[in-house]
Amino acid sequence: MAASPVRQALVVCRKDLLAEFRERTSINAVLLFAVTSVVVVGFGLTGLSLRADAAVPLLWIVLFFAAFSGLAHVFTEEEDAATSEALRMAASPEAVFWGKLLYNLGLLAVTAGIVVPLFLGAVDLSVPQPLRFAAVVGAGTAALASAATVVGAIVARARARGALFGALGFPVVLPLIMIAVVATRRAVGQDPTEWIWLRDVGGLIAYAAAMLAASVLVFPVIWESQ
Repeated sequence: MAASPVRQALVVCRKDLLAEFRERTSINAVLLFAVTSVVVVGFGLTGLSLRADAAVPLLWIVLFFAAFSGLAHVFTEEEDAATSEALRMAASPEAVFWGKLLYNLGLLAVTAGIVVPLFLGAVDLSVPQPLRFAAVVGAGTAALASAATVVGAIVARARARGALFGALGFPVVLPLIMIAVVATRRAVGQDPTEWIWLRDVGGLIAYAAAMLAASVLVFPVIWESQ
């Protein structure tokens, strides 16, 4: 009896997690870039005061490049290790997509949990409403992981991978970054009665939902193409 798609997705995610625990390639790449960027920003701002509306875009720039330095490679590793054909036979395309997405979500959540506090300390940015801030960062990182997953699937099938990561990733993620920057600025605002930031969180969730819906439709074609 064939395993259910949910079980297959969990098995794919578990496989990637076990491989990551052994080799630590993705998490090392993501954290190395992110922590290095935060340290450079911190040294560059030594003795200077950076306003919140200027610090917030830097945070999302760090998260964006950190995500695409590691998350988008989740499919290229299958191609490089010649395990993609075995994975195609063992699991349905939908299960592969959701398994890879769960893996990317976990990896980016760990990255954000480490990088965001370091960044706040480096730029001396106060967060008067931590729940607001956590909601925005959580929704933004989830949307970022969904975008990185489908872009990684597309790029894995091409030869000029390095150029395609930026060429495909930037236009796909640009609307997300714009919404996330505006929402984060409002989330770190001083006015506790301002609830318009919830609309921005809804925008981030809508972006993630639209990206997931499009990915579910196109991923089988991408994954099974030769």
